[in-house]
Amino acid sequence: MKIGRVLGGVVVVLVIIPVIAAVATVRFRDPRSPPRLQAHHGDASSTACAGRVSIRPPLIGVAVGRPWGRNLASFMQATGAHHPQIVAQYLSFGDRYNPEMACQIARAGGELLVQWDPTNVSLQRIANGGQDQYITQFARDVRNARVPIVLSFGHEMNGFWYPWGNTHVSPREFKAAWRHLYRLFAAAGARNVTWCWDVNHWLPALAGKANYGITPARRWWPGARYVNWIGLDAYFETPSDTFHSLFSYSLRALHRIAHKPVLIAETAAAKGPLQTRQIRSLFAGLRRTNVLGAVWFDQNGRQTWRLEGNQAAIAAFRAGASSLALTRKRSP
Repeated sequence: MKIGRVLGGVVVVLVIIPVIAAVATVRFRDPRSPPRLQAHHGDASSTACAGRVSIRPPLIGVAVGRPWGRNLASFMQATGAHHPQIVAQYLSFGDRYNPEMACQIARAGGELLVQWDPTNVSLQRIANGGQDQYITQFARDVRNARVPIVLSFGHEMNGFWYPWGNTHVSPREFKAAWRHLYRLFAAAGARNVTWCWDVNHWLPALAGKANYGITPARRWWPGARYVNWIGLDAYFETPSDTFHSLFSYSLRALHRIAHKPVLIAETAAAKGPLQTRQIRSLFAGLRRTNVLGAVWFDQNGRQTWRLEGNQAAIAAFRAGASSLALTRKRSP
């Protein structure tokens, strides 16, 4: 959870490797999910966007603020990260899809993740067809670009801090809107989409208490046929936070909801005396759990999350990234 994030920012998922290697992208899909369009080779732009190879998890990513190009370069230089794998764009509902951005990312061997957030529109209006013209055009633009993307709608909806989330809308409204979007994309033939349902972590000891405001994710689940990936967000904000305390319960609960690939879509450890220990905890958790990977939120807000300028934290991050590279190398 990060209250006050500005929409329109970008998130870049990177593989951290000790040597320069060929650019690749993750292509994990549920066997029951609909087929995806492949990048066609019939024109120059689609040819330039093709030609990626698969890599294995666990992955490490970074969310950088604007100007994202300069901030990404700064992060890569500090941590030794190479090659963006997924670039995520936070897009307000009503804005147009940017196929040039998707193709540019694909040329580098990555994939665009669109975090599509209904900031100024009613979910009920979406579900009732009031936004069909915009949604259908968006879906056609995605289809016509012939580039695979990841699409998330209304992330962290089980929390209370966004207008499309808990206390503002009902789970029924959210699920109806999500399913309607999915069906319109299917009708438009936009099958080059990986649908990522991204929730905030929740603690069972607090979920039933007044003023907690974060509800169990199952209430917001739109159904297995409408989801390909699951995203999970949580931050190391207090000295007692560990990978186990933040993620273990939610990961087990999500596994009971559906057997889908899980990406820790947003995480970071706040600057402080225990930051390096918590970074080591994050990487240890990634090594022992079956998740796609994690995205480090390298922006300052309520806490100081950025690694740049913090040599001890950078050293811990570099060591953890190297350990993941060895894990990938040893995996069958």
